[in-house]
Amino acid sequence: MQKHSRNELIKIVDLYAYLTPPPVQVPVLQCDLEDGRTFSLYYIPMDIMLGIMRLRGEEEIYNDRETFFDIIQLFRDDLKFLRDKIEMIVVDELNKETNLYTASIYIKGDGYSVVKRMVPSHALFLAYLLNIPAYVRSELVDEQERSSEEGSQY
Repeated sequence: MQKHSRNELIKIVDLYAYLTPPPVQVPVLQCDLEDGRTFSLYYIPMDIMLGIMRLRGEEEIYNDRETFFDIIQLFRDDLKFLRDKIEMIVVDELNKETNLYTASIYIKGDGYSVVKRMVPSHALFLAYLLNIPAYVRSELVDEQERSSEEGSQY
């Protein structure tokens, strides 16, 4: 996988996690973008939604059991080594057959660099937790806006 050019990426400036209103409550991760638009991931794992809400101090849903995403937050300051190795995260692909997005995580170390594909909600949780730059390919944002205007959602 090659690195994306900066002009095809839109920076994520903030993240919000929430449930859509009843009767069908869907966990959503909303990305606020530097160009004023939003990009949303629907049907994200509840653990991610709760983890991001907790990171933001907005927990509204009670859960009496800790998840991985709760525990990892306890070690946030100790994860500097990880933050120093991750260059950026990019939501960069939509599989038309499965309707699932994929993110790429760019990792750089001494004498190596590698790109790994990730579940985007997990990648964005990591970006939010460690203050790592995160982006969305502009083509995906445009496509989501067109689909939204046509009345469908991802």
